[in-house]
Amino acid sequence: MRHLPLNASAMNALVELRARNGHSEFVCGGIRGPRYWFEPAVAAAALKGFTWHCLRHTFASRLVMAGVDIRTVAELMGHKTLTMTMRYAHLAPDHQRAAVDRLEPTATRTATEPKPVIAYVQ
Repeated sequence: MRHLPLNASAMNALVELRARNGHSEFVCGGIRGPRYWFEPAVAAAALKGFTWHCLRHTFASRLVMAGVDIRTVAELMGHKTLTMTMRYAHLAPDHQRAAVDRLEPTATRTATEPKPVIAYVQ
């Protein structure tokens, strides 16, 4: 058994689900496995190729893109190796683009950069 922390949004969602399902001890009203509600929900949403496992990829990817270090992500995922975690953590194209954009020249110059030559002509 593992215990994982939940943020306020996740806790609120679980409280709401419990209230909707007659305060059952189970999140989804007595359904013991996620396949009984997850797969029909995916079908109703007309999602193609979306599986329960995709949620783990989303979880890892969003943590990494939010700046969480890979070791913490590995612990939250229950992975023994960082290699396995890296298989799950995918960066969105916009995130990759933002990373590259950080290399754009700025008005601030570093000490190793040559100072610009300014010529005055009269």
